[in-house]
Amino acid sequence: MAGPTRIAVIGDVGGHFGPLVHLLGELGVRFGAEIDWPEDLHVIQVGDLVHRGPASAEVVGLVAGLLERGVWTQIVGNHEQLYVDRPVFGWNEVIEENAQEQLRGWWADGRLQAAAAVTDGSGEEWLITHAGLTAGFWRQGLGAPDSAEATLEALKDAAADSALWHPGTMLLGVDDDNAGPVWAAAGTEVYPSWPRLEAELPFNQIHGHSSAFDWNRSQWSAESWVQSQIRLDLNHRHATFEHAGRQIVGIDPCHLAEAAPVFAPFVLHGATIN
Repeated sequence: MAGPTRIAVIGDVGGHFGPLVHLLGELGVRFGAEIDWPEDLHVIQVGDLVHRGPASAEVVGLVAGLLERGVWTQIVGNHEQLYVDRPVFGWNEVIEENAQEQLRGWWADGRLQAAAAVTDGSGEEWLITHAGLTAGFWRQGLGAPDSAEATLEALKDAAADSALWHPGTMLLGVDDDNAGPVWAAAGTEVYPSWPRLEAELPFNQIHGHSSAFDWNRSQWSAESWVQSQIRLDLNHRHATFEHAGRQIVGIDPCHLAEAAPVFAPFVLHGATIN
């Protein structure tokens, strides 16, 4: 990607087509007979495109066209896992068959990715996954790679042998510092794992999937010592955990059957995808 670029990282969409279109409009995208896309914009979406909201098929259809144009990077979430790998949890809805086939096709040809690695305008590295990378999975599952780009390559290998789907408390009911980047819970597994295992963050992170702060109930899902290292942005529904001079930014807006009242991306300026 040549030149300075805005990389907008979008949290869980959850089948909410209208709010996604509105968010893209705020980023400068214009919808008409054709989609007018700003030259300086690239979107990375953290997964969980589908379920909850009323328009999963429409969301998948929109993203399909943007993937074709090369302006969108799509990361796999646990809700996409139901269609591209073994169904490890029950969900009370099933998306249309055509949308299922699109997801399976993306996974087969690599358009649906395990992660993305970005370098921002200041030279800081960012790893973007669905749920966030725990220190245990980084160390034990990936061999402790020292850059976001090297971690991305290791995660591709993990996807090939199914290690990517390593469960955590959401499936097993027990917190695990080794939970994988599709399933780890932010406040109880991702954030505390780094200081608890005395590991320095080798790069910054952005994730969706869960939040250490339940925006809908105004309740924490993290111990007090973890809360003390988190900065909340109530206007954007972003939660930023700070450790060893780096950040892990959670951007799941916590959509339910109705979209969250705030749905904002995290934007990296002058950035490039590694």
